[in-house]
Amino acid sequence: MTTFTKLLSILTFIVGILNSSFIMAAEEKEKEKTDKTENIRDGAYLDVGIGLTYQSDPFIFDNEGDSGLDIFINARYQKYGFFVEFPHGTSEQQNTVLSIGYNFLNTEHWSYDLRGAMNHRDVEYKMPKLNIVSTRVSHSKLGLRILGDYESTHVKLIVAGSSGAKGLYAGGWLSQNYQYNNWNFYSTVGIEYRNEDVVNYFYGVGEGEGEFPGSNEIDGLPSYQGESGLEYTGQVGFDYPITTDWVFEGFARGTFLPSGITDSPLVDGNAVIEAAILVKYVF
Repeated sequence: MTTFTKLLSILTFIVGILNSSFIMAAEEKEKEKTDKTENIRDGAYLDVGIGLTYQSDPFIFDNEGDSGLDIFINARYQKYGFFVEFPHGTSEQQNTVLSIGYNFLNTEHWSYDLRGAMNHRDVEYKMPKLNIVSTRVSHSKLGLRILGDYESTHVKLIVAGSSGAKGLYAGGWLSQNYQYNNWNFYSTVGIEYRNEDVVNYFYGVGEGEGEFPGSNEIDGLPSYQGESGLEYTGQVGFDYPITTDWVFEGFARGTFLPSGITDSPLVDGNAVIEAAILVKYVF
């Protein structure tokens, strides 16, 4: 082998090593870039169900409470951490119709979201004898949501603004799952706090609504201003996979309202009871 041939062989070997190194470096850089842009919670979920529901309604002049056939929809889509959620199902303890936000941090057991949500359903009161409708619209407010998962134990914590001049809302839930053959059972306890501004926005009666010439408990309503308070929720439920895509599900939930709400002339009772049995299709 000539000197030129030896040099050419050595040069080819060196170029091959460098080329392999560059390829590996490029692949590693691309992997790091992908890891930075992808989010472990990115993805989509949708289930649609139909079932029979029961709901007690302690709000005297609001017709939201209803029993009978109902549609259940749970939808969530997330990309690059940005998400939109449409929860209307059995496992949703919080009163919100639509929420959008950004999942900015994930650890082994915890996820942190900045989220805009209503944190309370709209309430529409039809005042007695007055032909007056008082609508309390729930506005979407920014807040922090923290989700924790430890195998069969789940935690949800929320701190956010709420409707009202300086409305403040906070809530926490603890859920536990139990598996028996193909049956999944769960129990949930929760506590929610709403400050005075939130309570009065939804359940207060202002001067213009209650006090007018000749007003009394039959013709009208006395004015009322409530106080902040805690709301307690307990729920039990189950789900059973009928097939790969079809699921049989049911739940019962009870919510105890704070005195700041139950003392309002708009409310007759201190609890909301909900229950449902349904069949849903998971896409």
